[in-house]
This record gives sequence, structure tokens and C-alpha cells, in this order.
Amino acid sequence: MEREQPPGQQKPLGVSQTSPEDEDTVKLAAIRIPGRPSPKRLSPRAGADPGSGPDAKRLQAPLLTPLTRTATAGDEQDQRGEQRVEEIAQQETRELPAPSSSTRAARASQLAELETVKLPTDLVVSAAPLSGRSHPLESGAGALALLPTRRLPALPAASSQVRERAFQLTRGQALGLMIVLLILVINATTTSLAQVLGPQGWAFMLWGTTASSHNVLQQIHSALPGSTAAAHTTEPGSQQLTPTAYINLILRNMTLDQKLGQMLFVQFTGPYYSLDLSTMITQENVGAVILFTANNNIMSAPQLKQLTQEIQTGARTTGSGIPLLIAIDQEGGRVDRLSGLDGPRPSAAEIGATNDPERARAAGWQDAHDLAAYGINLNLAPVVDVTSVYNPQLATRTFGTDPAVVARMAGAYLQGLQESGQVFGTLKHFPGLGDVSVDPHSGLPVLTRSLAELEANDWLPYRTLIQQGQVHAVMVTHEIVTAIDSSTPSSLSSKVITGILRQKLGFQGVVITDSLTMEGVSAHYSETQAAVMAVQAGADLLMGAVSAQTAASMIEALKSAVQTGALSLARIDESVRRILMLKYQLGLLHLPQ
Repeated sequence: MEREQPPGQQKPLGVSQTSPEDEDTVKLAAIRIPGRPSPKRLSPRAGADPGSGPDAKRLQAPLLTPLTRTATAGDEQDQRGEQRVEEIAQQETRELPAPSSSTRAARASQLAELETVKLPTDLVVSAAPLSGRSHPLESGAGALALLPTRRLPALPAASSQVRERAFQLTRGQALGLMIVLLILVINATTTSLAQVLGPQGWAFMLWGTTASSHNVLQQIHSALPGSTAAAHTTEPGSQQLTPTAYINLILRNMTLDQKLGQMLFVQFTGPYYSLDLSTMITQENVGAVILFTANNNIMSAPQLKQLTQEIQTGARTTGSGIPLLIAIDQEGGRVDRLSGLDGPRPSAAEIGATNDPERARAAGWQDAHDLAAYGINLNLAPVVDVTSVYNPQLATRTFGTDPAVVARMAGAYLQGLQESGQVFGTLKHFPGLGDVSVDPHSGLPVLTRSLAELEANDWLPYRTLIQQGQVHAVMVTHEIVTAIDSSTPSSLSSKVITGILRQKLGFQGVVITDSLTMEGVSAHYSETQAAVMAVQAGADLLMGAVSAQTAASMIEALKSAVQTGALSLARIDESVRRILMLKYQLGLLHLPQ
């Protein structure tokens, strides 16, 4: 509603021009308008009668006179309206104290600023006495026009002192805040920006990971006397806990989820022990991780050492208690993950061209020395493919075209690599990529060699080194071997893994699948489908999970397969037993004292 200044030139007729300074009291008549709050009524002064006195009567006269006019006969409705207006006027009459002599000047200034309500033009009436019969609405409007209004002052804003007091901290509060900030700073020095800003990052930054409720090794050690007795029952005549008995003891204390987690070979992004990696280790209980320069896992020597230490610490203290296999592809040449830290290393083709096994052994020893210093215990090398056709993926990565030379040079490299017992190697890529030109990363190769050709060429290095007892792990690639299984990729084929690698070649170590995210598999099967099929085929470690979410999905798929009978619990135990034995041989697991 718009307001305007009251006109000061015209006074209503019949109202005395008495100045407020000459009066003791001022009495005003106010009409309550529906929907508009009435002014706050002030209590009359002691001894004063509201509505009495000559001054009050003079002020009320021009307002009440129109309201008390006698209605003509037959106009009962107007008469009732006039009576109602008169009642309201009498109810709202109040006495206000006159300003004191010290405040008369200020009051006069305030009265000059009074505003009147602007009424619609059809309701504005003259303040002069009305001749004839006047409608009650016109009388009320005339009285309303004479009422002064006052603009209410705004609420005072909070003073600066009040605001300062509101933000003051006690000494104890300040100390507590400093402690929280110190914890954040300390934890932030070992994590990434994505971790700090992540959805669960603040809890992780403050308190770290949540400890697992089932640490297998701690549970075994706390119940060692009874557990040892049980182990002696499993191994008759044993005088102490044997490695096999200890592995069986661990298996009996593991949950199904922990067993399935041990079969996952995961990767992650970033150079730090992030929340996602921590979740895979402490919640999903994964058995192995692989490091890639492309994933920014390798930035500097101190960073890499700290990362591997935190991985193992997380597994031992807040996970299942079982340390992890930490792997890398350190072949030298084109596939040299540590070249940024230690400089370039020679490729397998360069070493093979020398036909000097001692050169190969020295290369293996150097790689083991470098990897062990960084906390890496599994090298996905050497490559034992025998080159027959040009394959861009394998260029300079093999020891040569003669299967006997490949076997001899790979054996020497493996001997040097595994001499210290801190790092083991992995033969790859079974059943052989030397006679195909398609890269499994981008397609599914088809190997068309006969069974006799495969045994004489592609499988000769595997048979030789397995018979020597040097092989702890073999990686199976994705390809169709028409002579063995013309419908299923080798990494998912029981005819290839169980029929050829285990039964024909006699390998009883850990079988690792190449990444199940490669196009050779992912174009035909989902990761969860491939995981179940690989275990059914005889694989032990499943590579491919890139996050905690995918790891959990693969575990859930394997668990569902066990529950439905597609996988037996005995089959799961076979793989986990091999994985735990490999960790024991690497010195990651120790017999209880």
C-alpha cells in the first residue's frame, strides 16, 4: 500500500487550532480496519479519565458528529451501520500523554512527518460537515483520513561487539580444533586430493580405515595351542607345525568372502594409498595388486616405497592379516615400468641376441634387487613366447625365434630373479602368442597350429622350466587355440588350463589370468561371467578389477556360483591354498613360533 505525506494546509471544520504545546493531553479517535492491526493502546495516566476533558471533546467532535447523525425512517440498514461505527469509535478512543516541555520540539518535528493512509478515490470524502444524510462508509472514511500514522523504526542490527562475542572460542575449544586440524594435516600428507574431497574422505582422513572384524592370522595366533594340536592331527607324526598344515589352518579360519577376495588381482589409480584401494584391501580382502605407470602408481622412489608399505600394513593390521602379492610388468625395453626411477633396462630381444645365459641371469638379479627395494614381490616376466610371425604387441619382448634359446635364456633370467627368494617371476603368455598377429588388448587372436607344433614350439619353454622346478606362476592369455578348444578363449577354457597346463605339462603352481577387461574377453563376456568361467577352468588369480565396486561385483558373482553349485567350495580352496603357499614361499607368511 502506498503512503503519502498528510496535507497540512487544510484543517477539518469544527476542529480547534489549538497547538499541541498548549495542551496537557491529546486524545485521538481511531477506527479499526479489518485485516489491519490497531495501534497499541497506552494505559491512561493515573487520575485521568479517557474520553473526558474539554480538549478531548473538541478533537472527538468532528469525528463523532457524522457518525451520530439520525437516520431517516425506513433506512434501518444505514442506521445499524452508523451505530456500529459509533461503537468502534468509542472503543478505540484513547488518551496519549502530551510531550513534556523538554521534548516538545522533537514531538513537533515527528508530527510533521506523520503519514495518512491513501484511500481509493471512490472512498475519499471531504472533511467538512456533511449536509443531508451521509452514508456510514463515507463517515468512517472521513474519520480514518484524520488519523495520524507513524513509521516504525527498523530493528537495530547486532553490534560488532555482539558478533565478536558470538565467535569467541574458549581455550578448550580452540585446543580441540587445533588437534583436529593437526590430524587432517598429518593424514593429508599421505593421501591424494581426490581422497580428501571424496564422499568418505573426511572420515578416512580423520580416523583412517576401519579395522576388519576377522583378522585370520591374529585369530590363529591367539589360539595357537589348540590350533597346533589340530594341525598335528592333520599331519600325523609331525613334531611341529608344517607349512602345509599352517596353510590348511588358515583356510579353516577364513570366511568364504575372504577366500574369494584372495583370488582377485586388482589395479588402482593414483600414487597413494587411497580410500578405494584401502577398501579393496581391508574390506574385499583382495590377494594381489598390480602397479602401472599409466595409472600414476609410480611417481618417485620414496613414494613407491611408502605406497607398498602402506598396502602391506593395511592388509596386516586392518584386513584379513594376510599380506598381498604386489606385482609389476618389469621386462625391460618397451615394458620398463621403473625406467623413470632407475634408468632403462635392456629388452629381452637384446639379451636373447647375446645368447649368453649369464647376461640373462644378471638382468634377472638386477630386476629383483630393484623390485625388492620398492616392496614389489612378483614380476610378471619373463615372456617365453617363441616369435614366429610379426606381432606389434610382442616386438622386442621375446628372447628369440628358437624355442630352445628362449627356454635357456628365460631360465637364466628366472634363476637370477628368484635367487634372493624375495621376488618370483611369472611365465607368460600361455598357451603362446608367438604365432598370432592380433593383440588380445584389442581383439581375440586365433592360434591355428597343430597340437604337435604347439608342443614342439610354444609349449617347449613351459615344459622345460616347469620340469626344472623354477616356475611358481604362469599367466594365461586370451586366444582361441583351435587344436584344443575352438569355442572358448584360453583364459576361460578348462581344456587349456586344466587339460594342458596342469595335467599335460604338470604345473601345480598359481595360474593367473591376463586382465579380464581386455577386448579379447570383454567383447564376449562380462567381468563377472568371465570371473566364474576362469575359476571353473582352473585359474587361481583373476586380474581385471579396477575399483572396489568391480572387485565387490566379482566376489559376489563367485559367491553366487558357490551357493548355486556352479563352483564347489573345494575348488575355491584349491586356488586359495596355492595362493597362500606362494605367499609363504615368498616370506610373506611365517610359521607361528
